Amino acid sequence: MEIEHVVVLCLENRSFDHMLGFLEHPDPTFDGLRTGGPHENPGYDGGPSVAATPGAKKVLPFGPDHSHDAVMNQLGVAGHGAERRCSNDGFVTSYELKGRGRAPGGVAGLLAPLITWWLKHKNVPISTGRGPLVMLCQDPAQVPVLTTLALQFAVFDRWFCSVPGETWPNRNYLHAATSNGETDIEIRFYTDPTIFELLEEHHKAWHIYHDDTPQVWAFRNLWDTAERHANWYPTNRFAEHVAAGTLPHYSFIEPNHRPPLHTLDHDPRFGGSPDASDSQHPENNLVSNDAYAAFDDATDTDFTRGEQLIASIYEALRGNPELFARTLFLITYDEHGGFYDHVPPPTDIRAPDGGRKLLARVLHAIWHRKSRSFDFTMLGPRVPTVLISPLIEPGSVVHEVHDHASVPSTLRKLFAPDAPPLTQRDGWAPAFHGVASLESPRTDLPDLSAHLSTRQAVSAASAGSVSQPAPPVTSGGQIPNYYREFIAQADLVHKHLEQVREPEIAQTTEPPSTIQGALQTTAAFAEAAHRHRHPEESGS
Repeated sequence: MEIEHVVVLCLENRSFDHMLGFLEHPDPTFDGLRTGGPHENPGYDGGPSVAATPGAKKVLPFGPDHSHDAVMNQLGVAGHGAERRCSNDGFVTSYELKGRGRAPGGVAGLLAPLITWWLKHKNVPISTGRGPLVMLCQDPAQVPVLTTLALQFAVFDRWFCSVPGETWPNRNYLHAATSNGETDIEIRFYTDPTIFELLEEHHKAWHIYHDDTPQVWAFRNLWDTAERHANWYPTNRFAEHVAAGTLPHYSFIEPNHRPPLHTLDHDPRFGGSPDASDSQHPENNLVSNDAYAAFDDATDTDFTRGEQLIASIYEALRGNPELFARTLFLITYDEHGGFYDHVPPPTDIRAPDGGRKLLARVLHAIWHRKSRSFDFTMLGPRVPTVLISPLIEPGSVVHEVHDHASVPSTLRKLFAPDAPPLTQRDGWAPAFHGVASLESPRTDLPDLSAHLSTRQAVSAASAGSVSQPAPPVTSGGQIPNYYREFIAQADLVHKHLEQVREPEIAQTTEPPSTIQGALQTTAAFAEAAHRHRHPEESGS
């Protein structure tokens, strides 16, 4: 049966072993933590070795380091080029150093002295003796949606993130098969050609679904015209489009990154907002160091809401069997987030073309994070990746090496087979659509409706509306460090929407460089997208 739709959901910052390492898979070749070993890391500063075990909580006292230099240390990278090898033995030490306020890295460039002074006063010790926590992995019972789908469809045990580094460069590979020479987050607009534009050129449709400040905003060309801006929808519209049979060829779903602000002992500050985050980012799932041991995992968390988001997408597709039979639904994670994984990444991968463009080089000269030079011939750690389709044999395991560039590679081969690759990386990256190999669709699909929540009910009831700014943040709430980067990106978007005189942006009242300003920018962006889809409503 011909595949007509591809849906990709990319969640945040979890390694394969952390989420699926203890999955009891019937295929003995599945490369998890129940076989082989020993799966352990040296203790900090000569301490006893720490084994990977189940028992991870849904929360942490602080997020692991996942900067480029930290990841290279976690992977124990030694040697260069063809001689480069990874031991994967630095995870405990990396997490311990983060807790002690001694994470690696710094900045260089013209503004380096000022930024270094600020970082020195910002990075204070959190706790000691926490290094072993990064070796704790989720019991399958903690992630019932992901594990059910991994067992009932296809799981990739050799899907690696594209860069040993942070969110921005890895997500860029999903869209452009390159990070434009970046290994860490650089807040700017990117102009690399994307798979969205390539599909357009071949008369194929695409949508981006989001509720919050999406990272894919970084590709300004994807929303800088009325026609493209109209392709951006609130996430609650996805189920509506599935039910109506109007799903485009490619749907990219970005989770809600908005931090569920609360005190570290989980006194909520957003009042249970139905559009609180569901990205599973570790820094959206923090508790105080003292409260960690007694934390009840039954408490509502961003981590649980991520599982509910997966279930809602799957159940929407299952509700339209005819459409689902012609659809591939891929779940992956942008990067490993600093959590342990035992499989060394490949070190002989095709690098994409070129490096930083002119504007990026100028910004890099002003300030940038210090990091090792990198040739992009090595992948980052494994991330959990599951492919769902009624045309997939249950219990399938894919051992072939993939990375995030496999997304544009697959889309190109499905929908634009005569088009050249975006870069040398997606020219190398294996496609995954061949995993859906059954001649007729299955009817024994698992029912995950029990994992939906009132959050999905609220979203369904408000289908067609845009995400509204949350209530004002009160004292005691914490903005996770990573979300400040989303706020900075929203500020760039706000300024550009002002320059092109989108009328909705003029209605915002909060400074764009604040969390409330970011949320208002998101709402204005969504309102403008609605207007571009329905110009008759405004007479424009």
